[in-house]
Amino acid sequence: MLFVLAGCGFQLRGSAALPAEMSVTYIKDVRPFSTLVDDFSAALRLRNITIADRESIATAVLHITDNSTEKSVVSVDTAGNVLEYEIRQTIRFSVLTSAQQVVVSDQSVSLSRDYIFSSTDVLGKAREEQVVGATLQENLVNLAMLRIAAAAR
Repeated sequence: MLFVLAGCGFQLRGSAALPAEMSVTYIKDVRPFSTLVDDFSAALRLRNITIADRESIATAVLHITDNSTEKSVVSVDTAGNVLEYEIRQTIRFSVLTSAQQVVVSDQSVSLSRDYIFSSTDVLGKAREEQVVGATLQENLVNLAMLRIAAAAR
């Protein structure tokens, strides 16, 4: 089986290379201490990108221009009690070099996830909502990284 996979050119995906201009990146967000900035920082560090603490020393700036989260009801029972919620998060970002050249034009990435709600387990479901939201955001950051990597080609 190993020889067949090697012969057909199969390779594990691995990390996609980011543009060289992003070797030292500053992350600019309207909320600089948000978990989204933390997730972007971690994703960039995994790809061997240095995170700058000041825009003046960065070779590129990742601008996060929007980060919105919505929660809506998906289904209710016959008594009108909520059975299921949907969380939708959208981020908008762009990447510019220190010379204000566009590396990645303004992009928008959006994902949603559903989760089942139970009024008898409010504390547990509140924690589940936090976990679903955190996972959703990590997935959004990974999608953003794929878009940024596509700009490097």
